[in-house]
Amino acid sequence: MSAYLGPVKTALVTFPFLALVLALPFLVIVYRRYGAFSWWRAIVIYSFIFYLLSAYFLIILPLPSREAVAQFTGPKYNLTPLMALRYFIHTTVFSPTNPYTWLAALKQSAFIQPFFNVVLTIPFGFYLRYYFKRSVPQIIMMSFGLSLFFELTQLSGLYGIYVRPYRLFDVDDLILNTTGGLIGGVLAPILMRALPSRDTIDAKSQVRGVRVTLMRRLVAFFIDFMILSTIVGLMIRFLFHLLGLAQLPDFLSEMVLPLLFVFVIWPAFNDGQTLGKSLVRIKIVRTDGRPVGFWRLLLREGLLYGVAYSSLIGFSNFLIEYFGEGQRTEINLAALGFFGILAILFILNFIWETITRHYRFFYDAWADTTQISTLKVSDDVKQRAAENEQ
Repeated sequence: MSAYLGPVKTALVTFPFLALVLALPFLVIVYRRYGAFSWWRAIVIYSFIFYLLSAYFLIILPLPSREAVAQFTGPKYNLTPLMALRYFIHTTVFSPTNPYTWLAALKQSAFIQPFFNVVLTIPFGFYLRYYFKRSVPQIIMMSFGLSLFFELTQLSGLYGIYVRPYRLFDVDDLILNTTGGLIGGVLAPILMRALPSRDTIDAKSQVRGVRVTLMRRLVAFFIDFMILSTIVGLMIRFLFHLLGLAQLPDFLSEMVLPLLFVFVIWPAFNDGQTLGKSLVRIKIVRTDGRPVGFWRLLLREGLLYGVAYSSLIGFSNFLIEYFGEGQRTEINLAALGFFGILAILFILNFIWETITRHYRFFYDAWADTTQISTLKVSDDVKQRAAENEQ
């Protein structure tokens, strides 16, 4: 049993890091397709990823040393089908006419190993039928493809890390894994009765997607501020270096110009959409629905970064200078108080708008702007979602 629990424990340790890496792409895909985040969808997708990770570790772990594998002299593959069945018949105590041997035979390795290979892909067939809505023939082909990937991983010596395979490529594993996937696909409709259907999840998400949530805005902000602004800043510095121009001050090349391009110039010519907002299908408009122009965007982002962001940065910097570095001058104290008040007001505004779920922060109110979803929901989807609520 430890041979199976060990790889699962490794998957449990590895999964949080993999989930973190996949979080942003997952959220972008969800918001782009459906407009709203569904916890049930997240549970299904992430449990599927965890299952695949566990299955992969089960077929490659434990890893032997390269020196030990180099000394292996056993066969590298078995291409004779049903050898597992023959081995079970000839090596176990199982006797069809003697029920007392049945339980004992189930505890022997000749049964456990093939049984494990069937069980390994039953969840795969279930996920394919339930969430990905694949037909039984498609499940058979995809289960065979997954099994072939596992077997080729072993045959290649873990992609060339080892000089030869350290586990046997077995045609019986292909048969058993494919059978497991088929069983999972056939049993899925029975288990699906207790779970919300994929159509229900999609319809509810699309109906909710007409509203712009804070999480959706934060995903767009992360893409624009943390990724795109950084890339633009590096491109500006590289361009100045390539042209032999004097380097700009850091606050211009790393902050002002990238933010101006990403949050003002780009959306001004792209119907109020930054790259991040375009990916999650939201855009900035005036409160009456009219397109937002360059100067209004400049006012909005100036309030956000010139007041809110600068107040937080200024407060933290002067707090460190005044208390951390001991520079307790009257100027530092005045600056600390000024930026502290602005920071507190911004935080209170953020908390209030989050609690009330309006998400129309002061910079939107003062600039007369708002954010709307560009996702279009058909009447059929709305009706389907309403029927599922009943």
